[in-house]
Amino acid sequence: MQWQKFFEAVNNKLRNSRMPYDIKAKKKCENEVMLCLLADPDVRRLMSLWLNEQHKSKEGKSLEKTKQLRELGNKEFQVKNYTASIHLYTKSLQYAPMGSEELAIAVANRSASLFYLEKYEDCIKDIDLAVMWEYPENLRYKLHLRAAQCFWKLRKRKSMEESLMRVEDIINNCEEIAEIKKGNNLRNGHVALRSAAVSAKRCRLFMIEQNKSEGLLDKKNLTLFHVPIRHDKSTLVRCTLLFQGRRRVRKIWIHSKCRFRCPRCKMCVEAMYCDVKCQDDAWTTYHQWECPGSRMGVWQQIGIAHLAMKLLLNCATTQDTDKFNQVQSLVTNIDKLMPEDLIVYGITATMLTLYLYKYTDFFKVVDLNESFVRKFHDSSLSFEVDLTTEDGRRLYISSLLLRHMLQLICNGHAITRLNLTASEKDKVATEHQDRVATGIYLSASMMNHACEPNIINSFWDQHLIVKATKDIAAGEEVLNCYGPHFRRMSKDDRQETLKNQYCFICKCEACTSPELRYFLERFSALKCPECTGAFVALHNLHSYSLHCLDCGATPLVTYGPDLKEAQDLFDAAQGCIDHEKVEEALDKLKQCLCIRRNVLYKHHEDIAVTLDLIGKVYAIMGRWLESISYLEHSIAAVEERFGPDSIELANELNKITDICIQYLREETNTSTKQYKNTLKKTRRFLDRAEQIMNLNYGPWNDSCREIMEKKEKLSVLLKNFNV
Repeated sequence: MQWQKFFEAVNNKLRNSRMPYDIKAKKKCENEVMLCLLADPDVRRLMSLWLNEQHKSKEGKSLEKTKQLRELGNKEFQVKNYTASIHLYTKSLQYAPMGSEELAIAVANRSASLFYLEKYEDCIKDIDLAVMWEYPENLRYKLHLRAAQCFWKLRKRKSMEESLMRVEDIINNCEEIAEIKKGNNLRNGHVALRSAAVSAKRCRLFMIEQNKSEGLLDKKNLTLFHVPIRHDKSTLVRCTLLFQGRRRVRKIWIHSKCRFRCPRCKMCVEAMYCDVKCQDDAWTTYHQWECPGSRMGVWQQIGIAHLAMKLLLNCATTQDTDKFNQVQSLVTNIDKLMPEDLIVYGITATMLTLYLYKYTDFFKVVDLNESFVRKFHDSSLSFEVDLTTEDGRRLYISSLLLRHMLQLICNGHAITRLNLTASEKDKVATEHQDRVATGIYLSASMMNHACEPNIINSFWDQHLIVKATKDIAAGEEVLNCYGPHFRRMSKDDRQETLKNQYCFICKCEACTSPELRYFLERFSALKCPECTGAFVALHNLHSYSLHCLDCGATPLVTYGPDLKEAQDLFDAAQGCIDHEKVEEALDKLKQCLCIRRNVLYKHHEDIAVTLDLIGKVYAIMGRWLESISYLEHSIAAVEERFGPDSIELANELNKITDICIQYLREETNTSTKQYKNTLKKTRRFLDRAEQIMNLNYGPWNDSCREIMEKKEKLSVLLKNFNV
């Protein structure tokens, strides 16, 4: 049975028992809560049964599954879906037994996908791994040739030459290749070798002709943080780097440095690492006790509790007592939580404790006094438990697990990554943020919340980087946003979220300012017939009324039929796009836009969406100037909604520059005013997108580097026109 279903059954059983009353009567302390749960024989029995079932169905390495996943990856590669092929090749690697040929083949295939995605450094790493894992010698010249092409792209001549020498050495000395050369009926083999020789020659010629000064940015030379000159010594200016913090725990399979990871754990499928050192460090600090749970499929089912387990294991093995105590002293809000909530987290803590006891040697090899008790600077943060007994040791560990779960809920930071999506029919790609991990950053956890913060968080490798987004005066508090931002969530929803997760009522400026009280509602408002302002439904305790936020008018309006007609037109237009009837789609979208502009507030999100889709249709038709015009109007709405420094605005600016550049490439009459204006406009869009991306992420980000590459290409055109 899946953990969620099993957990809900146990939770319902306990909620209907005396357990909530017993916990409420106890002191609000982790060991008191866990004592109630561990003392219940039914809870221990049920947790043991579930773990036993998971252990019976545990998964390990599988040569058959490795081949199956690699073949699926090959199919995706053949249709040029390289991102999907990388995912499948990586899964194939995870299931491949150590020492098998499949291991080398899968990583070699993945290197090809990485090459076509222009991930040259990652491609080279995979090639090195394939060679290390004894990729077939008679085919190895292909890998070295691919490596040479990567070095060619990276402007690393010496490394390219070394790779080409390996290609020639293998072709000249490998016995199997010698047989191919002699054979008359192995035409394909001859063609492959001749192609390799021609490619090698081209690499050399190109490198000789290249201007070495045109090399790509080297990570060592990247300016990580832009810190402008301060107005005075007492003020932090916008964009100033405040600090960077290293996380204390992570989900190993999304280690940002290990984007295309290896080596892997020899036993479980999930864990993969940057290098051997990373693997060894992980094993000694936590993975030796985590590994059985990976094979049992526990961690994929329990969410943030997995991170709590990692935190416990890292705390047990760390020698840094200062960091240990900083983690242990993080707020938990246990005294503000309802007994029912504590039961929810306590059930999982019980299961994890029994897992450590039954399926690992944690309790046998870890001295709890040395690993925990004696590390505390403040004994009140530890628990008064008899560690000489088995029950006492279980109670101690389960209490720490409960503490870490509660700490992660209050202090965890979501680590995000930008991803690119586009359908086959699209000429414009769309970027979106994905949450890839959660980590604890001790310094950042000290900042208080505001729904309109004055700092921004970004991630580089395993570091959280905090920069000011506004001028911060001496003595003014540095404020973070815990998630509920006033531009993305209504006041009522923000208050509910913060109260439920963080146990406080927010009284920041965005929550108390009358001007911002209904900020988000404006983007779903009707048009006021009196002043064209934002006409919204205001909910009271017992009723709601339509009210203009700008002039205060309360007239009666009947926009229902118009709104339905507009939505029907919009849906029909999307159907036309799917069937490649773009002219018909365009006509319907323009009718829809006309209706929506008549009845909706000017910044309504439906108007912005309609403008964006019209721009997209014009792009599909290759009518670039019309596309730019509509996308500009859409961008203005995005800026109003999400703010001038938002990643949403940067994404839209980046998107419109694709259209601009396409027009500049295809337009033959370059002397027109339109052409020159588009040149200037493109430069302005790129400058602003780069500025926002640098603030939100940094110059090492792929999107930021893409913008920089666009600017380099555009600079050639600008010089020709002296713009």
